[in-house]
Amino acid sequence: MEDDPPQQNGDIGEGGDVNGAHEAGQSHAEGQPSGSGIKEANKVRVTTPYMTKYERARVLGTRALQISMNAPVLVPTDGETDPLQIAIKELAQRKIPLIIRRFLPDGSFEDWSVAELISE
Repeated sequence: MEDDPPQQNGDIGEGGDVNGAHEAGQSHAEGQPSGSGIKEANKVRVTTPYMTKYERARVLGTRALQISMNAPVLVPTDGETDPLQIAIKELAQRKIPLIIRRFLPDGSFEDWSVAELISE
């Protein structure tokens, strides 16, 4: 076991981080890039304010998992018990407390809250 090669930082399913803090080139311990100071999100946003279908799927899946593990529900359930349907209702009311991190080709990134993004 000691002779196993080290794992790559960006394996799929590693860490369970919604916003992608475990991208290649970042350490696991601090979530910071290796060798330099803390990176900050871009002040001026260049990406579109629309939530992509991939972001929507990930946000809904993550939130449904949280709800299924007894996380507090942020909207009235009205008798609904399906975690995915509750997550969809939370998204429609913009109540999901998650941040989406969008990485750009130059290595910088933008952080968007789910409430800021336009979803259909």
